[in-house]
Amino acid sequence: MARRIDNRYSRFVQWAKVIFPLAALGLLSTLFLFSRTIDPSDAIPFADIDVEQIARDQVLSSPRFSGATDDGTAITVDAASAVPDLTDPRRMNIEEVVARIESPNGRSYGITSLRARYDGNTETLELNGDVRIGTSNGYRLETETLTTNLQTSAITAPGKVFGKGPPGIIEAGAMELTGQDGTQVLVFKNGVKLIYDPKE
Repeated sequence: MARRIDNRYSRFVQWAKVIFPLAALGLLSTLFLFSRTIDPSDAIPFADIDVEQIARDQVLSSPRFSGATDDGTAITVDAASAVPDLTDPRRMNIEEVVARIESPNGRSYGITSLRARYDGNTETLELNGDVRIGTSNGYRLETETLTTNLQTSAITAPGKVFGKGPPGIIEAGAMELTGQDGTQVLVFKNGVKLIYDPKE
């Protein structure tokens, strides 16, 4: 009886040595048969990453820039956001700007605009889009483009300027605000029109 069982076990082992390797080969061939062709373009799913877009996404939220000129004029610039320029890290594009200039003699100037571009190479801030200027001595002016020199606190509006001031309603082709030793001089030029109204 024991010999019969040993014979069955021996035959099972012999068949297993043949059947199991064949079954393994069958499984491998099935894998290769049904596997899909590899597309090299699908090998890297993130190959379409836009490096420039990543750089543009480096946004500063609610930044504040402040400093002082040689004559002691304090300048502060607040914004909703700022994005560094891809070509020059010393330049920056700014959105929703609020700037304030306070001179040593007590006069102050507030400026707002939709956009601005800061250039650290020339220390200038160019404001664009619905630029509004308010001065502590009563001027309320509007223009489209305004350039501020952050070293000298000089302000230049190369285009048309509209607004009101102590003399009345003012319209001009350009405007300049220059300062020296804490004294500012506001000059309107290029076809100045004034409707005199002392109540303004």
